[in-house]
Amino acid sequence: MFYRFARRIALIFGHILYRFTVSGQEHIPQSGAVIICSNHIHGMDALALAMFSKRQIFFMGKKELFDRPILGPLLRKLGAFQVDRAGNDLQAYRHTMQILKEDKALGIFSQGTRAQEFDNVKGGVAVFALKSGAPVVPVGIRGTYRFFSRLHVHFGPPITMDKYQGRKIKSDLVDEVMTEIVSHVSALTLK
Repeated sequence: MFYRFARRIALIFGHILYRFTVSGQEHIPQSGAVIICSNHIHGMDALALAMFSKRQIFFMGKKELFDRPILGPLLRKLGAFQVDRAGNDLQAYRHTMQILKEDKALGIFSQGTRAQEFDNVKGGVAVFALKSGAPVVPVGIRGTYRFFSRLHVHFGPPITMDKYQGRKIKSDLVDEVMTEIVSHVSALTLK
């Protein structure tokens, strides 16, 4: 309920403050587990993705965001959860897998930090997709978040894990899946 209300408010103010070009929203499955994987150019990217998805997206975010007095509780209320980027965060891993097991939409910025180029990605998205069988919807965001500037948000067709089924989840397979994801996200940032 709170998420839907917050999304409506974000849509109103978002359309007043920015000039959005959005495409491919129909690629987000309306049911079942899905992973939304986007490049990360600004702290507002999660808000932009949430604005244009009819499904609630449960975002993974760095733990430092959740330590802030107002922001932390707000993020939790919106369904976001924290991950410790310094090491293997078993609690975040379990929570992620539970979200996918419950057929929800998971949002991840696989670079782990903001960057203009979509490179130096982590393999977590591939691991979660391979273990859960959830498709990955690649998203490319381009532009700036200066008021009244143009922002492009493009959702691509889902990348399914069907062709990878039956293979052991090892580093070479994770790299192969991430290469495919990176290729799609990078292409979408150029649209």
